[in-house]
Amino acid sequence: MLRGVAIGAVVVAFAGTVLVPLEAGAERLPSRGPRLAAPKVVTLVSGDRVAVQGDQVTIMPGPGRDGVLFHQRRTAKGHVLVVPEDAVPLVRNGKVDKRLFDVTGLIEQGRDDGSRDTLPLIVDRTAQAPAKSALGGEWEGIKSDPGIGKVWLDGRLRLLDAESFAQVGAPKAWELGLGGRGVVVAVLDGGYDPEHPDLRGKVLEAKDFTGSGVKDTFGHGTHVAATVVGDGEFGGVAKDARLLVGKVCEEDTCDESAVLAAMEWAAPRAGVVNLSLGGLASDGTDPLSLAVDRLSEQHGTLFVVAAGNEGEIGSVGSPAAAGAALAAGSVSKADRLSRVSSRGPRVGDFAVKPDLVAPAPHVAGAAALVKQAHPEWSGKELKAALTGAARSVGRGVYEEGSGRLDVAKAVANVVVPAVSSLSFGVLRFPHVQLPPITKKVIYRNVSAEDVTVPVSVDHAAVAVGDSRITVPGNGSAEVAVALDPAKVAVGSGGARVVVGDSVVAVGFTAEPEMYELAVTVVGRDGRPADAEVSALELGSGDSVDFERPVDGVTKLRLVKGSYSVDVLVRGDREYTWASTGKISLDRATAVTVDARQGKEVGVRLDRQVARKYLGVDAVYQAGGGRVQTGVSTRSQDRVFAVPVEADAGYFNFGTFQIWGEGGHEYFVASPHAGGIPVVLTPRVRDRELYEEKVRYRAQGAPAIGSRSSTPFYVKGQSVTFGVVFDLPIPQRRVEHFTGRPDVKWVMDFFQRPQSQPGLGFDGHISAGRPVFVAGERAERSWNSVVVTTDLNLRGFHGLVRYPNNGGYVQHWPFAPGEPNASDELVFGGPYVTARTKLSTVDGKVLADNQGVWANFRDLPEAPTRYVLDVEAQRSPKWTPFAPKVATRFTFGSAKTDAQVYLPVPTLRISGPFDDLNRAPAGCAVFPLDISVTPQAGSAGAAAVRSVAVQASVDDGATWRSVPVVGAKARWKALVRHPDGVEFVSLKVKAVDAAGNSVEQMTMRAYGVNRPLG
Repeated sequence: MLRGVAIGAVVVAFAGTVLVPLEAGAERLPSRGPRLAAPKVVTLVSGDRVAVQGDQVTIMPGPGRDGVLFHQRRTAKGHVLVVPEDAVPLVRNGKVDKRLFDVTGLIEQGRDDGSRDTLPLIVDRTAQAPAKSALGGEWEGIKSDPGIGKVWLDGRLRLLDAESFAQVGAPKAWELGLGGRGVVVAVLDGGYDPEHPDLRGKVLEAKDFTGSGVKDTFGHGTHVAATVVGDGEFGGVAKDARLLVGKVCEEDTCDESAVLAAMEWAAPRAGVVNLSLGGLASDGTDPLSLAVDRLSEQHGTLFVVAAGNEGEIGSVGSPAAAGAALAAGSVSKADRLSRVSSRGPRVGDFAVKPDLVAPAPHVAGAAALVKQAHPEWSGKELKAALTGAARSVGRGVYEEGSGRLDVAKAVANVVVPAVSSLSFGVLRFPHVQLPPITKKVIYRNVSAEDVTVPVSVDHAAVAVGDSRITVPGNGSAEVAVALDPAKVAVGSGGARVVVGDSVVAVGFTAEPEMYELAVTVVGRDGRPADAEVSALELGSGDSVDFERPVDGVTKLRLVKGSYSVDVLVRGDREYTWASTGKISLDRATAVTVDARQGKEVGVRLDRQVARKYLGVDAVYQAGGGRVQTGVSTRSQDRVFAVPVEADAGYFNFGTFQIWGEGGHEYFVASPHAGGIPVVLTPRVRDRELYEEKVRYRAQGAPAIGSRSSTPFYVKGQSVTFGVVFDLPIPQRRVEHFTGRPDVKWVMDFFQRPQSQPGLGFDGHISAGRPVFVAGERAERSWNSVVVTTDLNLRGFHGLVRYPNNGGYVQHWPFAPGEPNASDELVFGGPYVTARTKLSTVDGKVLADNQGVWANFRDLPEAPTRYVLDVEAQRSPKWTPFAPKVATRFTFGSAKTDAQVYLPVPTLRISGPFDDLNRAPAGCAVFPLDISVTPQAGSAGAAAVRSVAVQASVDDGATWRSVPVVGAKARWKALVRHPDGVEFVSLKVKAVDAAGNSVEQMTMRAYGVNRPLG
């Protein structure tokens, strides 16, 4: 069904995405194996960075871009898009590829910062890969240079597999003496094996476009090449043809720039080019499809391209979507359309695609046979001959094109069409009122004798001018093909015109009931205004953008249904957000968005503080899922929103603001259920907020901290778009938060040395997802030592046993001293090495893994004593503490009927350290607080029986016992610091009444370099 016009693989509607670690205090449920919500950082072409971890998205403007407003969206399919305001017109006019702002897509394509430090682009037809650190400057050039026509992402394609079979008629063609002699076929794939016996003497030239050499390390390229021209085991279709090999893929992925360069190389050298690879659905205007059309016209080459393995309607990918490409779908050995074969019609114009069905290498080989029989034919003529000779497998033309390849018939046909398909395009609603449409197809007679052949068609809506035609020898004749729209059903249909033994697939699509939606935009000055306008179809969750308003008006034809329209109106240093509420589109409809009705978004506080951040979030329930849209800015530009009433069942709204100055930071989340309220600048008093007195420590020396507090606060919200602000550490300040039961705060802290200018993602501490209570007062410390091994914070941390006698452990060995806080593997990983080993107490090793997790299997069913050893080392620049830790857990376990967290004891160690995590020198008694609790989520833990502590002031050369007092979960160690000591290392051992124990060693646990006052 038509849903407006969604061109290409990604529909741009300016929005955002993320995943959910377990909130603090929630029940933890064991699951099989570690579930890593690995953070990914993406640098956009604009130089701005976006970090994604689960359901957290953090936008970090590039240098000098703090004043930029960002459009953010999470689509119904879970993609996060972040589009800076200065990119919007370039995306809208087609100068910049919208994929460059699809954060999820960039991660999936391996274009995130962890995968590479350059951003691969295709600028017009030239591959470039600027360093991500230089993208800010490159972006200014892209915006200002009129000589740049188009900037594409240099994306990745994938190799496409298909069955190899012999039902395409090749043996009959061979019997006619056709083997492809004199024809050169280029295979652009994963290279080839030069030693493969089927390809000996076949390869005229091989060239590598990947930088890894032409040798095939994956096997796909060799298989495809042998299928086309091989002489042996694979049984090539065109055994006498010669081969060009272009290596464009490493393993199963292929950079678009490599494919583009190889096509440029192959087209003038080969009559046929095979591409058994492809990308996402395209309208034929992507760089590879455009290149296929251009090179086909320039050199007469036929590009045979696999249609794709998506198996969905409208999924024929790039570059098969090119008009000149022979797009090959796939069939089984039983001549049944493969479930995974990509279907048409082509996105955008609804042209017929695929063109036929058969594995692409077989089609390329078949093209070589026909080319041998007709060496003068162009690629266009070869394509028409092959599609014209196809045999239907009983599916529609948008599934199989003309049908399954029959090369023997293609060689034998005397009357051949000049085109491979005929498209009547889209019939606009109400199509039944349209007059008949007639087009003509030219047929050529390739023999010297006149030929009279029958003409027929298989669809009641399509008629042909004559029942028989005579085509003169070496001449041509026309067949009139008329479509009667009144006889066409809604949706995509098709017919086949058969002239003699040649078939032409005819495609047509009748619009469903559609109506025009006109949006008039009035600025705050009362004049027609520029704006971003998008419509969300509430039934499907699909979103489509309107064109830029002309004199304040923009129009779009949409399928009958229920919509909500989002509008962002631009002004002078101001923006107005509007959501229309539900629009029932069952007739031509006009709506007006008047920015003068907007109310300013802000807050009135008890203190004079400056606004640091403002975000607007609109959350829709649509298409059985959730769509989230909004904008955010660090600038001082004014933001307004137009009040509207709406049902909370489908639309909810909220604003999030950060204000701060003079040692006070305010984090104010204002959710509203249903519509946009009239009051958007509420009066909020300190006594109505949750308040924390916060101490930010540094580790050994002053450093730079970065703080993020973002809310889940709008009903139905599935992702939080956050912001990070730097602060010098150590520091103390007061933080005020909205406290209400429907607002969860995502609390994160990062740190880096003062020499590092930009935010990194090591040194991370998370404080979970607390819900604050209005009016409460508390204190919080960030970044304290002593580090210990954490099993508790996240749902995917822990020591777990399964009922199948398996289990796993995942831990973080450098958890900070404050309670309910931890780092995670995914953040600390770059500077951490670790080892995790499980053994029985008698020494039998059950698992030994390099890392902070391990899977177990074949555990004894009987009660058994186990030892879990964890060792880790780290070398970050922001701390001199805890370069090495080692923890041993000793516990008993037996077969269980359910997944359980085991009740091992865990430690947290803290003390009255100064702002740099140091203790006084020359101190006779320095108290350390030791908390001993069973692993979170476990049951049946025994009481703590004893705690012992040892300290070393010479990096572990000698250890001395330390006095310890306490009981149950709370213990205190009394450590002495001799003069001249710089660091104290600790060993702490806790044992419970069941004999389970934890023994933690932390080297250089804290510093001692401040003399008593």
